[in-house]
Order: sequence, then structure tokens, then C-alpha cells
Amino acid sequence: HPACANSWGTYHMFMVDRNYQIRQRTSQFFAAQLLTQEWVQPVDAQHRVFKASTDIRDADGDVLVTAYAILRPDHQWSLMLINKDHDNAHPVRIAFHDDDAGKDASFVGPVTMITFGKAQYQWHPAGRNGYADPDGPTVKSTLQGAFNATYSLPAASVTVLRGTLDTR
Repeated sequence: HPACANSWGTYHMFMVDRNYQIRQRTSQFFAAQLLTQEWVQPVDAQHRVFKASTDIRDADGDVLVTAYAILRPDHQWSLMLINKDHDNAHPVRIAFHDDDAGKDASFVGPVTMITFGKAQYQWHPAGRNGYADPDGPTVKSTLQGAFNATYSLPAASVTVLRGTLDTR
């Protein structure tokens, strides 16, 4: 994004002082935690990856929200949704479709939602003195899953939705 201005905080996990002591975590740190601790289950066990897609596009037809789906070892479905639209939130409805069984499913019961976006983190470039404010952490909440439930993806965010399914 142009606001990053190829700044020091763009490509590192941490900002450090002259003695390599961590001064501040950068967005990559929080994104890595979201990916490795929330989207996937942090265990040495098989995760199954499934095809996922969205129909949220801009006026030129470019995809604004991308989706990645896995079935975790704890039998929870976990979706990572990336809203690439820097300026707008997008509501999404989640539908799982099993082609083999010809059935649809949706989240049911508690759905964990973890979000990291520009409301949680904004980088202020200043070379060696660059800093983030706000500077995390992720926001975690529990929502109620249901057929046709709508989940809001904040602008410029990565969101994980995690829960169990009910087939229809």
C-alpha cells in the first residue's frame, strides 16, 4: 500500500534497537500468529485444505476478498478471509458445499472470529524511528453461527472464522 512508503516496518517481524532488543512487534508478527495459532491448530497433526472462493469484487471485476478453508484436527472448520479493500468493510455469508453428497452446510453454534486489520494496527513510517499506533493485538469475539448468518469483514483486514458445521 502507498502509505507503507517502503518503510522499515514493512518487511520485519520486529523493530529493534541498536542492541537488537525488540522495541515493537510489526504487522507480520500479528499476521503470523493469526495464521499459526488461530487459523490452523498448533499441533503436529493433519489439517485438510479445501477449495474456497468468494464473489466479492470491485467494479473492474478484481477479487476483493479471498478465502482459504481448512478442516483442523479438532474437527473445527477454519476460514481465513482477507479483505483487500483498504477503504470498505464487506459483509459475507458463509456456505459450505459438499459436491459428493450434494449437501450444503453452514456454521452452527459458537463461531470464533479473530480479526487483525487497520483498526488494530497502523504503521507510521519514519525510517529507523518508524512505529505502529495502534499496534495490535488481534480482536477476538464469539458469534452465533446459523444458516444465512452474515459476518462483517473490516476494511484492510485478515479474519479467521472458526466453528463446527450443520448440514442441510
